[in-house]
Amino acid sequence: MRNLWRDKRFWVIVGLALLSLLIGIQHNRAVQRGAANPFAEAVMAVFAPVQSALRATGRFLSDFGYGVLHGRHLREENRRLREQIEALRSAQVGWEELRQENERLRRLLGATQSAKARPLVAKVLAIQPSASFHTLIVARGKADGVRPRMVAATDTGLVGVVYDVTRHTAHVLLITDPNASVGARIQRAESRAVGVCRGRGEDYLVLTFLAKDADVRPGDVVITSGLGGVYPAGIPIGVVEEVMEQRQAGMREARVKPFVDVTRLEEILLYPPQVVPQ
Repeated sequence: MRNLWRDKRFWVIVGLALLSLLIGIQHNRAVQRGAANPFAEAVMAVFAPVQSALRATGRFLSDFGYGVLHGRHLREENRRLREQIEALRSAQVGWEELRQENERLRRLLGATQSAKARPLVAKVLAIQPSASFHTLIVARGKADGVRPRMVAATDTGLVGVVYDVTRHTAHVLLITDPNASVGARIQRAESRAVGVCRGRGEDYLVLTFLAKDADVRPGDVVITSGLGGVYPAGIPIGVVEEVMEQRQAGMREARVKPFVDVTRLEEILLYPPQVVPQ
């Protein structure tokens, strides 16, 4: 018995028992008062970071598992959505193209309604500008009633003249061609000067054979004069950009910008010779 009282382990056990008893008494009193449990708070303080890390790890594993399980479905859904977007974009492009074509044909229809003879609407198949010839090919031919010397124009101005025809196509010599020429007149009432518009193989024309005292100014509108037996009078050709003196010939020339950009044509009108909208 004496050895027991001298044993340190015995007193450690007794101390721990007394400490546990005191903690239990303190816990019961705290619970009765509705106060917080100091022991529980200490335990929570120690284990709270561990629990937070475990929750974060659980969320990560849950998200990762969802991605693995549903990733294939999401990729397939994204592919379908991309295909739908591309289809809608293509449809929008097609609708816009139809809208523009409808607007062009509506303007051409307005020009045909005011013509003395109903012209043919011809779709442009090819544009062939080169150093020697500026021509275009349209999807109208002998089967449609197209003949050489028919006048090609749009609602904004002169394009050229038909020079060759097959059964289903026609070739048009553009006014910008070096071989093309058309009788022209200054539209301004105070002038009414006449000359000849010639192509230069460029995007402009030259109004030549003007009298040396011809009243021609930059900004003047140039129209067909009706002289020559092919082009009827009154078709808009272009606008004067510059007036130049020809000292040796004693005449004047003018640089003319055509109203029609022949490189952007998609449809044209074909009129019989000497017939034009009024």
